[in-house]
Amino acid sequence: MKKITAPAVIFVSFLLPALAYAQDSFSFMQTSKQDEPAPLNHKAFFKYEFNKRLKYKLTHNKVAGNGRNNEVSDIIEYYTNETDLSVLYFNNSRNGIIYNLSKDTNPVLPVSIKDESKEIKPGNFDYFTGDIPLESEIAEIKKRRKAKTDRILELVEKKAENNLTHYKYNLIRNNKTKTNLGIIELDVTTSDQNFNNNILYDMEPLFFKNKIIFDKGEIKSYSYYNTAKKRTKYYESMNNDSVLLRLSFTKGCCVSSLE
Repeated sequence: MKKITAPAVIFVSFLLPALAYAQDSFSFMQTSKQDEPAPLNHKAFFKYEFNKRLKYKLTHNKVAGNGRNNEVSDIIEYYTNETDLSVLYFNNSRNGIIYNLSKDTNPVLPVSIKDESKEIKPGNFDYFTGDIPLESEIAEIKKRRKAKTDRILELVEKKAENNLTHYKYNLIRNNKTKTNLGIIELDVTTSDQNFNNNILYDMEPLFFKNKIIFDKGEIKSYSYYNTAKKRTKYYESMNNDSVLLRLSFTKGCCVSSLE
């Protein structure tokens, strides 16, 4: 990734927390392309444009106040750029994440709606907070030829059925006894579109850590089963549609470099 030499107004930190400020952050979103979209802020440190939204229903266990595990469901939205496959994760809160694992700097960029007066919606993200340790970890994984984790995904089944390819992995802790930790199953459509490994990273980072990437298709479902064969985490594709979401970040903190 080419780094741009910044003018004096742009902050660059090297492993030290600091703040970066410019004009007020600007964002724009529309679901119809009939109206002329507002341009990205040319003074922004980070600029993103997303043109597709994928919705998933996430069902998972959550510990209640009485200590019991209750099954709850959330709607997760992924806004994607179909060109560079960058992804904005949005779960209807003031905190989100922008992923692009192909980048050398800031491959995972946590973002937030810092202005409390703003409504909670993806077009209102206005502040970034870098994750330098995670950036270093991802860079190290990229350099390695083998997996950088003691939790190994072992493919035990692959079959095509009804325009889907089903993958089943044993999750094993790679110690002296190779402890079984559970099962992960993934259903991927057999379409010709480019597979978005950034979405898969958000669902399950172990695929990236195990150097497992996919080429074509779209995630239809993801399931995790514990050692008791109980499904405790499940993503199910709901729908996807075309959108236009533009984000420009002029305020932020704690990144290794600004592009």
